[in-house]
Amino acid sequence: MLQIQENVSLKNLNTFGIEAHARYFAEISHEDELTELFADPQWKQSSRLVLGGGSNMLMVADFDGLVIRMNIRGIEHRINHDEVFVEAGGGEVWNDLVNFCVDRDFAGMENLSLIPGSVGASPIQNIGAYGVELKDVFYSCHAFEITSGAFKTFTKEDCRFGYRESVFKSELKEQYIITSVKYRLSLNPNINITYGAIGQELAARGITEPTIKDVSQVVSHIRVSKLPDPSTIGNAGSFFKNPV
Repeated sequence: MLQIQENVSLKNLNTFGIEAHARYFAEISHEDELTELFADPQWKQSSRLVLGGGSNMLMVADFDGLVIRMNIRGIEHRINHDEVFVEAGGGEVWNDLVNFCVDRDFAGMENLSLIPGSVGASPIQNIGAYGVELKDVFYSCHAFEITSGAFKTFTKEDCRFGYRESVFKSELKEQYIITSVKYRLSLNPNINITYGAIGQELAARGITEPTIKDVSQVVSHIRVSKLPDPSTIGNAGSFFKNPV
C-alpha cells in the first residue's frame, strides 16, 4: 500500500543539496500507485511537485503540499533488424540509461551523456546537448493524466517538440506525469561530432574513427570540465537556452 509521509527532508533529493521539507511526500515505484494516490480527492486538489532527479530547481522554502518522487525503474530493449527499441522507467537516472545503451552499442544517445536528471523528465523540455536532442531518439512515452486517472501513450508528434519545449511545458503543463519513455536507437551508428569541442577533443586524443563509446567519453569529459560534480558543489546542471 502506498505510504504518504509527512515533513520529509528534500536535501538529498535536489542537486543543490539545499535543506527544505515537504509537508507530504509520496514515492512512486509502480504505475498503479499513481492510480491509488489520485483516487483520493485530497491529492487531486492539493498543490504538488513532481520530483525526478532534483536538478534544474532551487528549493527556496519548504513545500506546503505533496511532493511526488518518481522512482519507477527498469530498462528493457528489443532489437528489430538494425533498430533497437529501449524502454525505461521514468525514475531511471538519465545517464544510467545512456551508459546502458552505449555499453551495448545502441547508438543515438551518446552525445547526451552526463546530462543530470531522470528519464521521465527528458521529454518535458526535449533535453539536448552537443548537436543532438531527445526528439532525435524519442519514440513514445507513457503518462498518467491526473484529472481522469487514465494512462495515455504519446507519440513524437503528440509531444510537439521544439527547442527545449514540448506539449508538457505548454498546453498540458502539470496535467500528466510521465511514467516511462521508449526510444528508437540504431545498431548502425551515425557518429555526430559536428559540435566543435567534440572534434577537438577527439583529435587531441588521436582518435580519427570514433566509436559511440569514444563520443560518450569525450562528451562526459567536456561536461565535467565545465560543471562541478553536484555531489561536491551543489548546482542545477546545464539548464540554459541558447539565444536565437
